This record gives sequence, structure tokens and C-alpha cells, in this order.
Amino acid sequence: MGLLGRRRPREATDAARAMPDTAPCATGTCPDDCMNRDLPPREVDIAVTETISGAPTTPTDYSSWNNTYGWRSKYMLTVRRSSCTVLLTMRLKVIGAAITPEQKAAWKTAIENKWSGKVRFVCPDRRCVGACGAGYPVAVEVVYVESGEHYTVTANNPGAAEGGRAGLGGTTSMTGWGVNDLVDITHEFGHMIGAPEEYFTTDGFDYTFNHATRGFRDAGGGNMNNPANDPASRNFRKICEQASLIFGRDMACTMDPPPVQPSGPPAPAPAPTPAPAAPSTPSTPSHP
Repeated sequence: MGLLGRRRPREATDAARAMPDTAPCATGTCPDDCMNRDLPPREVDIAVTETISGAPTTPTDYSSWNNTYGWRSKYMLTVRRSSCTVLLTMRLKVIGAAITPEQKAAWKTAIENKWSGKVRFVCPDRRCVGACGAGYPVAVEVVYVESGEHYTVTANNPGAAEGGRAGLGGTTSMTGWGVNDLVDITHEFGHMIGAPEEYFTTDGFDYTFNHATRGFRDAGGGNMNNPANDPASRNFRKICEQASLIFGRDMACTMDPPPVQPSGPPAPAPAPTPAPAAPSTPSTPSHP
């Protein structure tokens, strides 16, 4: 029997709690079961709305974007205390234009790389003090299925348009993705997990900063403004709320880094290589 096994249960638990930066009981040797027990997955299906205003009429007319939109955000969320992670699983069924396994694999890699590891949820649990004290990094996985999907995605050929909308490589909406696009699809995935646009003025926040920027695809904007860039922690807010529900009604998870709004025009981010051509209009989720 190892050293940990010879300790009294209370001493072993205290020793595990003294190392919050690692999964405290990943080996299963901790006598405090709550610290290594994964919580039941939660199937999420919630309503999301956004109101866009302030889209200009000149020099290009974007005024058709001024409206209120709504859609459903759906995914599965799992809290894993055994590894101190929160896993968001998105099941997608792909239909439409011919798409190769390699193109689907590239979609999956682009989304998982863009949205994983950008934030951690800190969820102190009074019923299990010390469990995952450093928080739960959020990871995203895309799983392709033939049934039981959260969304059906239509694969579009380059040049596709939908309702006057056109993104990169044929991406047109939350559920219309270009077969060769690895940029705008990451933004559309953001809508699937509950993130609103950050265009023009969205839900009362002016992303042009009084016309200092154009309000979409700005060089330093987050993914929900400029799909070439990484998401901001605020884009995980609804996921954090759902994680809190998994722990129970008396739990409240917070985010690290905190979900703040930008205080001014963002500093330009390095241009991607090669830089994608800007589409004629920003992308938007599909709406009923």
C-alpha cells in the first residue's frame, strides 16, 4: 500500500486539497469521493436573442441588420472533476454539397482550436471544499453524427449566399458552412453555443466606439466581431451559467479571465497569414 493509502482519510483529503492545480484525485486514491466524481452531463437547449442597431446606411448600406434575432443554443456540457475540466460537446449532422472527410476534419480542428482553452470556470463548492480549486478549463469537441444531432449543418460550395448574406468560402449562416471555410465557421459555432454578435451596436453596447471603428471585422475585435480572432471570455457567459446549474442551485461559477466588455477600440491584432478577404457583409446566425 502506498504512502497515501497509509494515511488516515482526513489527512489524505487535506493532502489532495493542498495541490489545487492538478486533478486532486485523478488516480482514484482520494478517500473523499466528491473530489474525483464526474457530474452527470447536461443537455442544453436555451433561447438566445440579440438586438442589433446603429448599422449605417452610408457609405455602404447595412441597415437591414438593424433588427432583433432569436435562435436556440444547443450542446452537451460535462463537468469532469476527475480531470478538472468542463467539456462542451457539439453533435453535428452534415448535409448538402459534397464534402470530403478531410474538409470535415478541418472544420473540427478549426473550431476546437479556436474555442478550447480560452477560459476557465472557477466553481467553489461548499459541499466539496478543495475540489478543482484552480478551476475548470473549458474544452470544446465537435462530433459528427447521423442522428441525435444538436444541429444539421448544410455544407455550401464557395460563392453561396443566403438572404443576401455571404461569408468566407460559402459560409452563409449559423447552419450554412462553406466547405473550404475555416474562419467564419468558428464565428457561427459561437452562435450555436450562445454567443451574440458584436456588430455595430448589439444589445445596447456600441462596438464602433462612437464610430471609431466600422463595427464588424475590426482588426482587434473578438471572434464574434471578427472571426479571424479568438473569442473573448464574455462569449462563454451562457455556458458558465449552465455549468453552475450542473453543480446545483446554490452554486455560482465565475470566469477567469472575467467577462468584461472592451473599454475602447481594440488594439489591432496581427493579420492572419494569409489574410482572408473581407466579405461584402458580416455573417449572422440563421433565424427562424
